[in-house]
Amino acid sequence: MSQEPKKIDRRKFIYAGLGAVAVAAIGVAAYFATRPPERVVETVVQTQTVEKERVITQTIEKPVERTIVTTVAGTPTTIKETVKETIVQTVTPTPTPTKKSPYEGETIVVVPHVVPHAYAVYRYRDLFYERTGIKVEVIELAPTVMYERYMSEFIAKTGAFDVIQYNPAWRADFVAGGYLEPLKPLMEKEKLDLALDDIVSTFRELYSSVGGVLYGMPWDGDTHILYYRADLFENPEERDKFKSQYGYDLKPPEDLKQWKEVAQFFTRKKGEKLAGQTLDKDFYGVAEYFQRGRMYWWFLWRFAFLGGNYFDEDMNPLINTKPGIDALTHMVEMLPYEPPGVLNFGWLEVRTAYIQGDVAFVYQWPDVGKTAEDWALSKIVGKTKYALGPRPMIAGGWNLGIPSQSKKKGAAAYFIQFITSPSISLPIVMATDITLDPYRVSHFKSPDFAKAWPRAGEYLAALQRSIERGFPDLLITGSAAYMDALDEECTRALAKEKSPEKALNDAARRWDEITNKLGREQQKKQWRVYLEDMRRLGLVK
Repeated sequence: MSQEPKKIDRRKFIYAGLGAVAVAAIGVAAYFATRPPERVVETVVQTQTVEKERVITQTIEKPVERTIVTTVAGTPTTIKETVKETIVQTVTPTPTPTKKSPYEGETIVVVPHVVPHAYAVYRYRDLFYERTGIKVEVIELAPTVMYERYMSEFIAKTGAFDVIQYNPAWRADFVAGGYLEPLKPLMEKEKLDLALDDIVSTFRELYSSVGGVLYGMPWDGDTHILYYRADLFENPEERDKFKSQYGYDLKPPEDLKQWKEVAQFFTRKKGEKLAGQTLDKDFYGVAEYFQRGRMYWWFLWRFAFLGGNYFDEDMNPLINTKPGIDALTHMVEMLPYEPPGVLNFGWLEVRTAYIQGDVAFVYQWPDVGKTAEDWALSKIVGKTKYALGPRPMIAGGWNLGIPSQSKKKGAAAYFIQFITSPSISLPIVMATDITLDPYRVSHFKSPDFAKAWPRAGEYLAALQRSIERGFPDLLITGSAAYMDALDEECTRALAKEKSPEKALNDAARRWDEITNKLGREQQKKQWRVYLEDMRRLGLVK
């Protein structure tokens, strides 16, 4: 891992005023008597440590009495005379204090996703203060309450937050309400460089901008890839057994049929053999995020793989068409091959099931790849390989934005530029305990990252390919409401309260209600623009 940047001490230097001492000796009394007294020059050397390189040299003359011992007519004689002493003195004026930034002394309120994301702010806020003189107060929020809390603060016009971490799916709602500050004009005013050309284009153009205006700075490059146990998939005995049972070679699943069959194959009971070893506990094929709240992503990748999209061009929902019904039916059919309690599995439970060696594969965010190689957390170090799976999903991600109601926008801009800068963000996205993921081109090209573990280069390449062809989130006004309705209905189907078809028909009805409430024509215009953006980036047909 890259180490954190060292503190920068102010450089000091030593200066000294220098000169030469010369004393004229008078040889004989007659010569001394017939010539004016010789000028005696004494240089006073002073050494002083200062903190500024600008110096001033000045010459000072003052009378001083000298005693000279000489010889007059062979007799030592003491003569007193008055001469002028010249002092060449170099002095440094008292420096005028220079501010570390125009906002030194201010305190900003930064609102990150609860730990582990918040670790990034805690870890680097002291360095930020040292460089800028700006203090950072942290208020952590759980992702499930962020949207409602932000909207409450915005509507009440409290101006309580200066920097917020937010899901890109919310950006259209925030922009429509005038709640986010455009970043480019602010950064130009403060002469700050966000190095935007180094941001992966999908995150920069699709996930952070509205109508070509940048309202958020990417901070977490979320995308899904498939992580699988190479020691199990490549075991000769398991491969022979799988081929004899299913008729094709064992490999990471590339369609929904394979997804189900590979999971079914690896599901074993305690006491059965797995790769030649007797299991001391039950083992399952796969673990998925089926917990209420954000499980809709595990529906969407299946839906997209089958050719689905959110709406047609007239804003009619497509989630209850055949691709949607087949996708949700597949999720229900997967339940026997997933760990008990999977309906309560969020991202942490899915990751834990995999890195603790309880399942053969998972489809998850990039933090799984890093933690699987962490000896302090993982029981399967060195055993993971990576694949795209049937259809990658660009699932969420996180941006940093500045509320338009903030009274400290300048200081907030300094913080966003600092925490997302290439040199600071690289160690953040490499850390296993922070779980923020690559979003800069330089992150993916980093030699240090590629050497973090033996297969780190393969991991980074898989993430890049996923971003290039992943199905994107719905990013129009009302996205949060649309996804919440879909999530709730899919959860009811997984709990077998409704059939997949009934659940999706109800979700589509609710989507129409949301569209009508927001204004169908306005929503249609937004959707068509967004659809064109997705097509331009090659993410949908």
